[in-house]
Amino acid sequence: MRIWHHSFTDLTVMPLYRKTITEHAAAVMGKDATVSVHGLRPGTYTEGCAPIDAIKYRYVAAVHDLQICDAAMVAEREGFDAMAISCFFDPGLRPARSLVDIPVVSLGESCALTACSLGRKFGLVTLCEDQSADYTDMLVAYGLERRFAGALALDPPIDEFALEADEKTAREIEERFDVACAAMIGRGAEIIIPADGVLNEFLVRRRRLAARGGVPVMDSLGALFQHAAFLVRLKGTTGMGVSRHQFYAKPSREMVEHVRNFAGQRKLASDFSGDR
Repeated sequence: MRIWHHSFTDLTVMPLYRKTITEHAAAVMGKDATVSVHGLRPGTYTEGCAPIDAIKYRYVAAVHDLQICDAAMVAEREGFDAMAISCFFDPGLRPARSLVDIPVVSLGESCALTACSLGRKFGLVTLCEDQSADYTDMLVAYGLERRFAGALALDPPIDEFALEADEKTAREIEERFDVACAAMIGRGAEIIIPADGVLNEFLVRRRRLAARGGVPVMDSLGALFQHAAFLVRLKGTTGMGVSRHQFYAKPSREMVEHVRNFAGQRKLASDFSGDR
């Protein structure tokens, strides 16, 4: 089984994150699947701009969503069995699912659905208040508000680049994460989810995903990869795939080609950051 991973970061400027994902995916999936690690195209973000600071602007995020759609079509064309989007606000998930017949999963939805099978309520730990607000809105839109204990940002907030900083910064972030976990448990969370792909891989590197007082801390990307593999197996053994009625209605190839050409989009190619 081959899974196409896609980050909403440019992995050329986050080498430690890329390395951790590659090693983590191999450890989680073992012989069950290989995970090919990709991110947005090199140069997607302006130099020195952290993704979290760019995608709070809706237009910027919407334009970058198109890369997720492109990646889904490339992944299917290149024979991958599934696509896994490792960004918690699930960018491009709905249109990507509508375009391809391989399973497409994304971090926010996969983690939330998994958490609902493991505890009564789940809580999120985020990097900043913008993430907390956006993820709250998203989970309400998914109809999961009754299972959602809330979202808490690290205090003070950080961006993704801080998670690849020096040892002193890393220890401080660990302490802030522990404080947020304790507060989230106080709100009734029975499962804690690190609600950011870069944060999750930081915690993997630091071996900080242990349960707190009987409350599991989810390995977000581990859950994502396993969810992708589950849907591949489900389709292979039962034939069940995504619905094409209404929500994920699939446009014809001719319609997709016309829209892409009219919009002046680049030719589909595997020109993303990460694995080639």
